[in-house]
Amino acid sequence: MRQWLQRVWYGKDPTGVVLIPFAWLFDGLVRWRRQQFLSHKKAVVRTQVPVIVVGNISVGGTGKTPLTIWLIEQLQEHGYRPGVISRGYGGSLPSYPHRVHGDDSAGAVGDEPLMIHLRTGVPVVVDPDRGAALKYLLKH
Repeated sequence: MRQWLQRVWYGKDPTGVVLIPFAWLFDGLVRWRRQQFLSHKKAVVRTQVPVIVVGNISVGGTGKTPLTIWLIEQLQEHGYRPGVISRGYGGSLPSYPHRVHGDDSAGAVGDEPLMIHLRTGVPVVVDPDRGAALKYLLKH
């Protein structure tokens, strides 16, 4: 399935036309969600620190994790103390938010948050609610 999706994404498989109705549905949901923020029906998390978002570049292994690690290293070299928040895709924790520790398993926190923490040593907080993860990271 993953290989097929990547072929479709990059225009190398014409059977992807079956996904067009899902694209329309997704577009409608994104527009609705945006309107929820604009009309103040959904809260926007505001913070006093800069936030860099690395995501939605493309499907598959496009280098988001290596880019995140590189950004962390660059920020550290310039005296900043970055932290990372993640939804923890692929993980299965009993409660959130969760600060990633070196002895956590990739199955619990997700392989990418664990890899980022082990490689950089920065605090990484996992929570499907990114706003809650941000608040936790700033508090702790």
